[in-house]
Amino acid sequence: MKVVGWSFVVLASLVATKATIYWFTSYEAAGTTMLVLAACLAAFIGGYLALTARSATAHGAGEAERDPYLPHASGWPFFVGVAALVTANGLAIGMWALVPGLLALAIALTGYAAQSRRRG
Repeated sequence: MKVVGWSFVVLASLVATKATIYWFTSYEAAGTTMLVLAACLAAFIGGYLALTARSATAHGAGEAERDPYLPHASGWPFFVGVAALVTANGLAIGMWALVPGLLALAIALTGYAAQSRRRG
């Protein structure tokens, strides 16, 4: 996991460099913002993986010894995604889509959380 974490950190620095070059050659705000956000995302993932690898070695557990948390096969993530999409569209097009989207999102998140808590 340490190698993967550092790979994401290197990717973040490359995308940040590309964002800088893109800004000074185009002066276009939207593309630069997307590249900066992509660099931040890669840095966040790389930092998380590096910290996880460090804590695993600090506790003396190797990769083969740890029992990873794997969620149940479930349809709830799909319903959460659909409800989030309807909610986001409701923010743009009006209350007639926002209210049912929020209601569906609350139901989907409740179902997903309830299923996760039942895991023994």
